[in-house]
Amino acid sequence: MTTQVRTICVTCARGTNSFVKQYRSFLLEPGTLFTLASSVLLLAAVILSPGGLFSTGSAAPADTWLYLAAALVGSSYIWWSAVQGIREGDFTADIPVSVATLAAIAIGENAAAAVVAVLLLVGGMLEDFVAARAGKALEALDELLPNQVTVRRNGHDVLIALEEVQVSDLLLIRPGERIAVDGEITSGRAAVNEAAITGESLPIDKIPGDSVFAGTLVQGGALEVCATRVGDDTTLGQIRRMVADALDQKAPIERLLDRYAKLYTPIALILGGLLWWWSGDILRAITMLIVFCPCVMVLATPTALVASIGNAAMRGSLVKQGATIEAMAKIDTIAFDKTGTLTLGQPALVEIISLNGQSDTEILQLAASAEKFSEHPLGQAVVQAATSRDLSILDPEIFEALPGQGVQARVNGSELLLGRTQFLAERLPFLTGQIEAQTGALTAHGRTVIPVAVDRQLAGLLILEDTLRPEAKQTIARLHQLGLRTVLISGDNRATAERIAAELSIPEFHAEVLPQQKVEIVQQLQQAGRKVAFVGDGVNDGPALATADVGVAMGVAGTDVAIETAEVALLSDELTKLPHLLALSQKAIHVIHQNLVFSLGILALAVGLTIPGILTPVTGALLHELSSLPVIANSARLISVKEQA
Repeated sequence: MTTQVRTICVTCARGTNSFVKQYRSFLLEPGTLFTLASSVLLLAAVILSPGGLFSTGSAAPADTWLYLAAALVGSSYIWWSAVQGIREGDFTADIPVSVATLAAIAIGENAAAAVVAVLLLVGGMLEDFVAARAGKALEALDELLPNQVTVRRNGHDVLIALEEVQVSDLLLIRPGERIAVDGEITSGRAAVNEAAITGESLPIDKIPGDSVFAGTLVQGGALEVCATRVGDDTTLGQIRRMVADALDQKAPIERLLDRYAKLYTPIALILGGLLWWWSGDILRAITMLIVFCPCVMVLATPTALVASIGNAAMRGSLVKQGATIEAMAKIDTIAFDKTGTLTLGQPALVEIISLNGQSDTEILQLAASAEKFSEHPLGQAVVQAATSRDLSILDPEIFEALPGQGVQARVNGSELLLGRTQFLAERLPFLTGQIEAQTGALTAHGRTVIPVAVDRQLAGLLILEDTLRPEAKQTIARLHQLGLRTVLISGDNRATAERIAAELSIPEFHAEVLPQQKVEIVQQLQQAGRKVAFVGDGVNDGPALATADVGVAMGVAGTDVAIETAEVALLSDELTKLPHLLALSQKAIHVIHQNLVFSLGILALAVGLTIPGILTPVTGALLHELSSLPVIANSARLISVKEQA
């Protein structure tokens, strides 16, 4: 038990240190420091003197100085913000809250002033934290590039910093390394995983003359690349800039009180002044300012949003900010990326076609044995298919991997060739016509076809494709039942995108699109008056996720950029969570409206009781505290909302 506790403590300490390191600048912000200080003081005051919450200034015990300290620390920052707002002509909730806290402190209602100040500051701090977390997306993009690269200069291979790379430099990229520039291959062959940039699900075999992108991964073979674009000019650099621009342009949703602060502030002051003039009792005027303090209104929205976010979290969905709930309730169009979102993002063997009389099992066993030592993803998919069928996979007597082309092997005395159709056509030119005739129709439907030649004769075809997620059809059908429009936006070739769209009954699709084109398609939908949610998982989806009204990232398979940029992350990688999130968001908005109506009713009641002097500053603050309970209870109902089948 002691060891377990020690392990937990060490883990917590490491997590805390990591959090502090990542968000150091946020934690050192003045607003954060004032919020934490006033919250600690208020908590200490409640623990030491809970009766101070309800005592009048004249009857307060001596140790309620902590309430005064909490009120002054929290209010001082709010007062400063209010002054800055007045100077800039920005009349936010800081102004009426400043008046309320000043009035409360003036008559000795320190606890009421402290509660109001802390409540407003905590809300502001949470919004700042969301903004700080979103900024981590840009840092995650930078991690896709190596810090140092090998460059060939004057006949020598030199290791230099990435910042020193220039256009026309020759870069040497080894297997397992990421390409640091946009460029053109001058020599070498390799399979390059471009999913991070183009969204293409399968690695692309690259040969001299082909273009490559910064941030992509060389999985097999080595390349010499001539840099054509470096730094911010690369495709990855443009993605980074678009993410930054989209985050800056998406203005934070104003809090409810800020929307009506220009009316609220003068009304509160006028009512307080008129009541003082009419009654001659300054306590009534101060009570009016206190009951106008928006405590219940402040709770009306965030309690419902927190309950909704908690409901989503319990079901495997991370909603990062409350404003997302409001935005999701208005969504009428959902755009999906394909690779890793609607599909699993991994090649799988789906069909074997025998052309020489051998059984499918015999062809697969030979092919898997030939690919046994291959590092290529397609070769590994063939081996995985044989393993899942409990086939015996032999060690090849001779094995040669030809990067960007295929493999040549001898298995149990038979000579085998597997790979690109062009590779087999070059090695067996007399079979060129037969190979093209057999593979043409299949590749036209967006499938990957691997011809298998045994002893210089075409023996069969292995057909692979990126398979659909099991829940994809159910999710799309459910979204259509809810009246939502669905769109497929993919970097894959047109044949593949068209096949996936047809299988899922998605009426609109866009294929072979780059990251900036995904953004343009989302913007076109928005310009047409649609409220768009974009669902994706890759780096190339980052700009579209940030541009959409709501970005949804596939959490487990998703990249850090997608998760940080999106407002929602599906931690369980289950698309079936989407319909639930949309329904939950709509219910949350209904609850918020109910809370606001109740809050306005309490405000009217409090004003009505204050005018004849029935309420005092103490009972006015007490009314606000008690009226928050029904709001919290109503919001709590959202936690129990269940998924519909």
